[in-house]
Amino acid sequence: MKYFFLLTIACWIAACGPAQSEPPTEPAVVQEADSPKHFGVLTAGFVGIDGVYNSELMAPYDILQHTVFRDSLNYITPFVVSPEGASFVTFEGLTIAAHHSFAAAPPIDILVIPSAEGSMTTDLEDDVLMGWLKQAVAEAKYVITLCDGAFPLAATGALAGRVATTFPADRARLAELFPDTNVRYDASFVVDGKYITSVGGALSYEPALYLVEHLYGVESARRTAQGLVLDWDVESIRHFVAAQ
Repeated sequence: MKYFFLLTIACWIAACGPAQSEPPTEPAVVQEADSPKHFGVLTAGFVGIDGVYNSELMAPYDILQHTVFRDSLNYITPFVVSPEGASFVTFEGLTIAAHHSFAAAPPIDILVIPSAEGSMTTDLEDDVLMGWLKQAVAEAKYVITLCDGAFPLAATGALAGRVATTFPADRARLAELFPDTNVRYDASFVVDGKYITSVGGALSYEPALYLVEHLYGVESARRTAQGLVLDWDVESIRHFVAAQ
């Protein structure tokens, strides 16, 4: 057990990199999610590729899927899409079957881009992935990124002139690669228009719960969190909502 714990920590450090010093920034603005904006059923498409990290894929999937237990009329139906519709292997070694291929995926209301091993490097050079993402991002009503999922989103051009965040140790890299993006160093997640970017890891539940609250109201978000044995109070979380 001790060996497994040490190995897990070593893999996490190798994947996410060492902590880096962060430039000073103005305090994060903490705001409660807006009043409910949607009634009815929405779809959520999760990008599944080799090297995706378990937490960034599964935590928001759990949240969005559990909305069906709170309201039989207003909920989110999630599914996983992969380039060819084939199964893929996560960074931690789990094999996951996709529901759809990129080409056959149904319309996606909420696009979720989890972090993957190649999010800052090889994934940005994958023409199939990036070509599909650019179209999916444009068509989605909302886009959530977890950890380094902000990098492929930024590479589509969607974050130009917007505020965003990513995994703490990689914020400086995001700012370097995409200087037209205003990177926040002081928030767990950032909301700018339809885009919700976040730090990922164990906090990957937060941006999904924020969206549930935004769509269906505070009580729905709290009951969804309760079903997963989580406390939810957006006012207690350091996040930033850009002025529109």
